[in-house]
Amino acid sequence: MRIKLAAIALILAACSGAVAAKQPALPALTRLAELSAQRLLLADTVAASKRHSGKPVEDAARESEQLERLGVQAASHGLTEAQATAFFKAQMEANKLVQYRLLAEPAHRAAAAVDLGPVRERLDRLNVELLDAFAPAMHEAQGEACVLRTDRAQRLAARRHRLDALHRTALVRAFGDLCRMP
Repeated sequence: MRIKLAAIALILAACSGAVAAKQPALPALTRLAELSAQRLLLADTVAASKRHSGKPVEDAARESEQLERLGVQAASHGLTEAQATAFFKAQMEANKLVQYRLLAEPAHRAAAAVDLGPVRERLDRLNVELLDAFAPAMHEAQGEACVLRTDRAQRLAARRHRLDALHRTALVRAFGDLCRMP
């Protein structure tokens, strides 16, 4: 009996692997929303670090450095510098929206210091993934149904990541004027 159960389990595992392998990749806008949601969730840690350190939310030098680097990388991802810069400005503004709101709330308890090194490394990796996902998303965003498709992608990502109202609003902000970009 155990051998039969093991054989059945093995067959089911093989079949589910075959089914999973045949599933299509996420639509480009959904992938972009997923990555944007992941990036936004890091804003909570950044806000906690800034609360502890007393540093301001605005870090113009880092933002400028990041935008310049991402703008230079844009062409190798099939984007113009202007497209990449506009998109990542929206991403940064969305993150600052979360940070400002979280810092406006009273601290519930004394927070421990947060090392932003690993967070910045994760942000850098997400930025590259966002660059990779952006050109296909721009192609998918063409046409009159762009607003509907981006809204659907954002709702899926919000549900998957269990975003609260603040983070859902920030996710919309993170897309900026995507549907109006050339």
